Amino acid sequence: METILGFMSANHAELDSIFDEFMKQQDNDVAKAMSLFHNFKVGLQKHIVWEEEILFPIFEKETGMRGSGPTEVMRMEHRQIKEFLEEIHTKLLGGELEGIDGPENDLLDILGLHNEKEENILYPSIDDLLNDVEMRKVFTEMTNIPPEQYE
Repeated sequence: METILGFMSANHAELDSIFDEFMKQQDNDVAKAMSLFHNFKVGLQKHIVWEEEILFPIFEKETGMRGSGPTEVMRMEHRQIKEFLEEIHTKLLGGELEGIDGPENDLLDILGLHNEKEENILYPSIDDLLNDVEMRKVFTEMTNIPPEQYE
């Protein structure tokens, strides 16, 4: 059975790969870079919805840590991540590649630490809390998140 840690870590790696390719293409092919960033942004927003709508509530219910603890910190970081995504998106739409390095680096900095916390604390904890039936239910819920929640 797939684990939350395995699935979400693989998704982190996939998103990292898209973002790396986006950064490489900025100087070569702006249209391709914009497409890559769109895919990254939508993918990361979907990832955040999975966490905030499905995974965080499981952790909070089972640990009693609601309004404080790791998920509250991660929600705050999600807000920062979304701000950087929007800043980069706005610059790309306006054709402003000058100065885009700042928000890109800020995004990479926060994502690195954020993903590390999730992979070392949150995901393993959730894996320990769920039995096989509950795990399948979680993956079904994640699959059924409608696109309008993250696009």
